[in-house]
Amino acid sequence: MKTAVFDRSRSKFSDFFRNPVLFTDMDSFMGADFTEFATIAINGLAGRELVELPYGLIEKLWDFALAGGKIYGELIACHDFPASRLFGFRQDFPVTFRRLEKLKWNTDFLCMESKSNLLEWNGPFQTGFPIADTVILEIDIFQETHFTEKSGRYPGLVVKKHGKGTVVYSAFSLFSNSEFWSLRPTWLWNKVIHALQEDSLLPVLPMSNPIHFRNQRIEESVANSIGWFQSSGIMADPAGKKGVYENIHSFRREVSKDIRPDCSVQTALMFHLYGRYTGERKWGEICENILTFLFHSGFQDLEKDSQTFGLWKWFQFPGKKPDQMFSDDNAWVALVLLYLYRQTGNEEYKKRGLATVDALLDTQNRNGLRVEVLLEKEVLEKGASYYARSEEGNMNPHFQSIVHAAFLQAYLVTEEGKYLDTALKGTRYLLDHPGKMEFMYSKTAGYSRFLLGLSQVYALSGDKRIKKGLFEVLNYLEECMHGSGGVEEADNPSPARYGTEDTGVFIDNGEGIADQLYTNNFLAMNAWEAWQATGDKKVFDFHTKITEFLNKIQIHSSEKLVDGGWMRSFHLDSNEYFGNNGDTGWGPYCMESGWTNAVTTAGLLLRLTDSSLLE
Repeated sequence: MKTAVFDRSRSKFSDFFRNPVLFTDMDSFMGADFTEFATIAINGLAGRELVELPYGLIEKLWDFALAGGKIYGELIACHDFPASRLFGFRQDFPVTFRRLEKLKWNTDFLCMESKSNLLEWNGPFQTGFPIADTVILEIDIFQETHFTEKSGRYPGLVVKKHGKGTVVYSAFSLFSNSEFWSLRPTWLWNKVIHALQEDSLLPVLPMSNPIHFRNQRIEESVANSIGWFQSSGIMADPAGKKGVYENIHSFRREVSKDIRPDCSVQTALMFHLYGRYTGERKWGEICENILTFLFHSGFQDLEKDSQTFGLWKWFQFPGKKPDQMFSDDNAWVALVLLYLYRQTGNEEYKKRGLATVDALLDTQNRNGLRVEVLLEKEVLEKGASYYARSEEGNMNPHFQSIVHAAFLQAYLVTEEGKYLDTALKGTRYLLDHPGKMEFMYSKTAGYSRFLLGLSQVYALSGDKRIKKGLFEVLNYLEECMHGSGGVEEADNPSPARYGTEDTGVFIDNGEGIADQLYTNNFLAMNAWEAWQATGDKKVFDFHTKITEFLNKIQIHSSEKLVDGGWMRSFHLDSNEYFGNNGDTGWGPYCMESGWTNAVTTAGLLLRLTDSSLLE
């Protein structure tokens, strides 16, 4: 039998129904002979307005359901009694848009099968209360990742028996959704659709995921990633002359046009390595263009008498001097510039890189560690020497390890022992005080970062305690490795940070989430450096598994915005991108230019060229 579909917005709404007959005009829809149809589906969303159905149409629909017909309604104005009593939902307030809200599936059917009942979507929803037999989906801010026993505040999807017929109503944008990528996880949404097919006998079709995966070699992954940088819009100019934007935003699904030095230099490093791998000069020129853009855009403080001389702005900050000077971000710039100086002999890279390293060294504490971020106001008040005299600092390898790696680049450039000594002292201090170690998102993320400093300090010092610590860290990461080869997130230090800008994409251990912004991406590079430092087959095998995992989860899509990249959060068991949405700044579907895609690709290129950042 046919389905009469009313959709004034001419969206893809009708594609979800079998044998649809589309109506886009209210008069023609009201004049249709409903006896020709087994099902009627109505999309009430048109732009940001909800369609208000004429009373005459409601009468007709009422009789259609009484006689045994099936009706599906979505986002229809349900302020009045006739509409609300037909659809089983009464709307309280104007339509709003989803932020941190999720959907909870209430059926016992799924809970008996697995511990998953939470779903995501993007778009509008109505707040109201049910006047129906069954509430299938509920809306609320559920902090859990997969499963909750809590009740939701608002109905999302309701089912009402009406005479011999059935009326199903959605108070959120399900089939009218213009962003089908946001309906996650796909496997669970298809279970919901199956339940609608079986229980309500709705002729709805399953969803397909617009993101695909394929088995491929490292060479293909690298080429696809370079294509993402060139085609997605993450670089305003594919030649790099306008810098590199930060990310594809997890929620808005558009390029975030912030420019950060750390993301830019990570991308520059990737292009340099790709140029060396292919032998094509044009890729090295993109690297140079990105760095030239940074130099000419006032990111670094080069005023000799300034208290922040040598340090970099965190982003394209409108002030004259850096304000928030994160340790890891500045260290990334120094590391890449000094590495590239050793590869190219460009004196500008050396001058700027050493200025940054010395500014970091001057504010390193007596234990070889440092504060997470220097604030301009505090630096002006205290002076750089205050930090060097104190023990003020943080015990998070997220910030410390990359600084130590930058010092090692300075050591290779200058052969001055102070750089190696400080890196060795700081790394040993972290290892000797494991109970005081701090983590931001997970222990797995912190240890993935720690591996770089440990590997390179060991490579240049030969220190046995460092080597022992390296394998302690590697053993922990190996214990967290999923059968697919990805390291699963574990040991969240602050689950209560849900809904803040900076947090993880999982809550509890065992959720099966792999993080490509803070863990597996860095392991692509750092585990390779560990192999270069140790020559141990165990390390090589670990890196091989990480590499194969990253190859398998690279995105293939008809959308240029995402094709060839990696998102942050991957659900290992269902084999799709999905994770906890509590991070409002760098959420589960973020695609970071430098931190994820460039670092991952750089790690793969180091393996392809059998080289190290210490060469």
